[in-house]
Amino acid sequence: MDGIVFGLCALFGIAGTVLSAREAWRQRDRNEYRIARFARAVAFGVCTVGVILAVPPIADLTESVTGMHNAAKLGAHFCAVLWCGSLQLMLVDWSYNHEVLRASVFARIAFAVCVLAAMIPLFIATTDESVEFTTEYATAPGVTVYLMVYLAYVAITCGEIAFLCSGMALSARQTGHAWTAKGLGMSAVAAVLGVAYAASKGSYLVTHYLGHPWPLSTEEIVSPTLAGLAVVSLITGLTLAMVGRRRASRELPTSQTA
Repeated sequence: MDGIVFGLCALFGIAGTVLSAREAWRQRDRNEYRIARFARAVAFGVCTVGVILAVPPIADLTESVTGMHNAAKLGAHFCAVLWCGSLQLMLVDWSYNHEVLRASVFARIAFAVCVLAAMIPLFIATTDESVEFTTEYATAPGVTVYLMVYLAYVAITCGEIAFLCSGMALSARQTGHAWTAKGLGMSAVAAVLGVAYAASKGSYLVTHYLGHPWPLSTEEIVSPTLAGLAVVSLITGLTLAMVGRRRASRELPTSQTA
């Protein structure tokens, strides 16, 4: 299941990264939304790396090459944190005015750094050849705490992404920018799916801790599916929004582009 879902995500990620990087390079001399363009390209790139690491054969190869057990899991989780953080920076640049932009960017960078700083010692203290950082090993307290830190960050950031995208989608619809509105609307739905993924995995961990977990086999199908749908929908939605902004800039030369 993981191989199919994350393999498909990798294909979308590669395509989105190429398009986003090309657009960022094309618009490199423009000052407007420079942070957003760079953050979007980075987000797509790290997402692609993360989902590739989540493909089981690639994960096994990574651990074999590095000689480090759970190396692929740690890499995929780090990429997920960087992916969510980069998307936050992109949307903050789109949404906030110049007066509060710097503080907003630094606040989100600091939040991501704190989460990564918390994950590393938990990983070091827990990782072992007999342990995998998945819900299957929820009996290991270190695994549960590590995953809950990671999932809490995903839920919080995806919640903000959904809020910002939905607001901008409504604004774009009112101004007649249909492509941008559709792309941001799809992105908002994708972010909600990201929250659902974190809730699915997190609820299993919580109910397992309380002694009444729901079936692990169900969680291992539901969570990857939600994650895959979130990644594919978000990349597709933001790419549509990018195309919509480009079309709008051509129709109205005085408008701003991202």
